[in-house]
Amino acid sequence: MRAAAAALALALAACAPPGERAHTEAQWQACEGQTFTTDQVGACSAVIDDRAAPPERRAAALVLRGGLRAEYFQHARAVADFGRALRIDPQLVDALVGRAAVHVSRGAHDAALRDLDAALAIAPRHRRALEERDLALAGRVDAYAVQIAQLNEALIRNPLDPQLLNNRCWVRALAGRDLELALADCDTALLQNPNFAAALDSRGLVNVKRGAFAAALADYEAGLALEPGRGHYLYGRGLARRGLGLIAEAEADFQAAEIAEPGVTALYASYGA
Repeated sequence: MRAAAAALALALAACAPPGERAHTEAQWQACEGQTFTTDQVGACSAVIDDRAAPPERRAAALVLRGGLRAEYFQHARAVADFGRALRIDPQLVDALVGRAAVHVSRGAHDAALRDLDAALAIAPRHRRALEERDLALAGRVDAYAVQIAQLNEALIRNPLDPQLLNNRCWVRALAGRDLELALADCDTALLQNPNFAAALDSRGLVNVKRGAFAAALADYEAGLALEPGRGHYLYGRGLARRGLGLIAEAEADFQAAEIAEPGVTALYASYGA
């Protein structure tokens, strides 16, 4: 089926007018970085949206765009691009490694290792996969202790800084460790700034992991009141609603979250939520 689709795409491309084919090829070269462009992401998007392009080229463009978005710290969109590439070709090692690198940069080391193990099963000597795996393994051991130590030191100097308190709350929430201390950090951050939506989001995740779904729902509702339509908060509300047995409402939140912030589903999966 995939071979037939590729053959059809090539046939359609061959039937395109010469000027259109030249433009398509120019967009691909710009996406690859072979020619200068001020909008490499846009060039890759044009290739991705070109239904006449062979599937393997569209997958390659998704990997390239995912890498660019990762460089711009658009982590959710980068993860979404790598995921779309893998739906075209589940054996695409560069997509697995690219997604793993995003997970490593965010401290989601277990998710990174799953992708890297899959990549190395396909290409055992893939250099970047081996390097990222080393980073993920080291990070899984050291990241939590190092981050908490750094935040503890910073909070000695600024004990009521809401951003620092929220950061420590979030690190603990992601790790699923010391959740009562995480809750205290978020509570203190919100005492300093009651309209701190990011701290409400962090406390929501803490409460989801504690199984306190009614409290989590209240946190995400408050966050959405401050920042309506945020995909990250919508997905968190969906988790809280699912925990409360509100299945239809939860599914609606999950769908709305993915539309608002493509890739947020994969992002939450990396949180272990």
